Amino acid sequence: MVTSDPLVPSGSETPARDPRKCSARSKRSGRPCERWSMAGQTVCMMHGGKSKQALARAEEMVQLAELKLRGLAPRAVAELEALVTSASSEQVRLQAANGLVDRSVGRAAERIQVAAAITVKRPW
Repeated sequence: MVTSDPLVPSGSETPARDPRKCSARSKRSGRPCERWSMAGQTVCMMHGGKSKQALARAEEMVQLAELKLRGLAPRAVAELEALVTSASSEQVRLQAANGLVDRSVGRAAERIQVAAAITVKRPW
C-alpha cells in the first residue's frame, strides 16, 4: 500500500514518525510515546523534558537556532535585492519588493485598535 502522505518515504508502506513527537519508548509494550516533545528537545515532560539540565540544554539549542537564522538573514535580503533588480518576471519583482518592505518597514496593521468605553445603564 503506497500512500501520498508527505511523511511517508517513497516506496515505504509505514508512515514515518513525526520528529516533533517524544522519542521515548514504553518499558512494557515497547511502543513509542505519543506525546509531543518539549521545545528544543526530543522528549516530553514525562520522560525527562522538565529536568533542569534538559531545560538548560533546550535553551542553548533554541539560542543556537536563533543565531543560525540571524546569520542567514543578510543572505536572504541580498537574494531579495537581486530579485528586485534583475528578475525577468514582473510578478517576481513585485513579490520580492513586498518581501523587502515587509521585513524593513513592517507589515501593515491587520487589526485596528480602538479605545472605547461602554457604559450600560440599567433601568432597574
